Amino acid sequence: MVNEYQPLLNIGPGAFIKEELEARNWVQEDLADVVGLSLKHINELIKNKKPVTIETARLLSSAFGQSPQYWINLDTNYRLRLKKDNVKLKSIETKSLIYSHMPVKEMQKKGWIKLFNTVEELAEEVKNFWSISRVDFSFLDKKVLPNFRKSEAYTRFNSNYALTWFRMAQKTSRKFKAKKYLKKGLEKLTFDLHTYTIQEDGVERFINKLNNTGVKFFVLSHLQKTYMDGASFFDGANPVIVYTNRYDRCDNFWFTMAHEIAHILLHLKKKDDFFLDNLDILETNTEKEADRFASEMINADEVLKYFKHYKKYISEIRVRQCAKELDINPSLVVGILQHEGLLSKRNLNRLKTKISEKIPAEYTVF
Repeated sequence: MVNEYQPLLNIGPGAFIKEELEARNWVQEDLADVVGLSLKHINELIKNKKPVTIETARLLSSAFGQSPQYWINLDTNYRLRLKKDNVKLKSIETKSLIYSHMPVKEMQKKGWIKLFNTVEELAEEVKNFWSISRVDFSFLDKKVLPNFRKSEAYTRFNSNYALTWFRMAQKTSRKFKAKKYLKKGLEKLTFDLHTYTIQEDGVERFINKLNNTGVKFFVLSHLQKTYMDGASFFDGANPVIVYTNRYDRCDNFWFTMAHEIAHILLHLKKKDDFFLDNLDILETNTEKEADRFASEMINADEVLKYFKHYKKYISEIRVRQCAKELDINPSLVVGILQHEGLLSKRNLNRLKTKISEKIPAEYTVF
């Protein structure tokens, strides 16, 4: 295979004309007089604004001694490289625009977009992903994420990546089926949610119950710089709950489920409403309201009452006793105590079992 080497700088014939002038101690007016061209014409040749024609090549050849072909070759090579450079720059600009709005490499690994060999192929993948006719992200730049803001703790948060994840969640939700949405059925489920947390097959039974109330559920892994735990939105007439498994823990799963159910019942009013949630940051009134509703579902107040007199003596035995009395998973008790600052984030984490093993495979999307 022959390697094609390109010069670092694309030097046009103007630079060589300038060298010839300096070698002879001429100015542009001198060359204009010698070859019989206007000063403006000479100036434009030196700036590479005007191409070297056959006639001009003959004049420069007579003035400086090289062959006419020498000057024609200089100009031709410069023009060809210039065109190639413009195409390359345009390619770089396109890729830069796409990469700033989408984590391309990560999406390829997940299989969300196909592998590509050219920028044109990448552009087609992007247009198919967003259902747009050209690579233009102005619609994203204008979109506001509800209740999901960059904070000091998450300075690397990328709203474009979050919206990319949300787009994938929307596309994925169409593949899942659910019955007609029954709000009363979902409301009833809020009273029973804590009981599912202690059942051996509680996760699967809970997901089936969600589907019976008309709520779609699936797991879609999070993207870098998004810090998302879950999301809720409408797919047609059906609400959707998506879990990211950012933290593969039982307590995170159940609290995320409760939080998204709260959004569905309290805040999802229009078909275009959606919530992308980082449960480490609950700053807005809407998020705090969902947090309180979710806390009721998992008996958080009862847990705090139980440990009111044991703040300095929280042990695994007491956590398990509390969980048994209140019919909730021990991992939730630990999570509640840690969330309220009554227990160190490092203590009793052994009770926080993995959740991924309990979610049926058919609900998990890479």
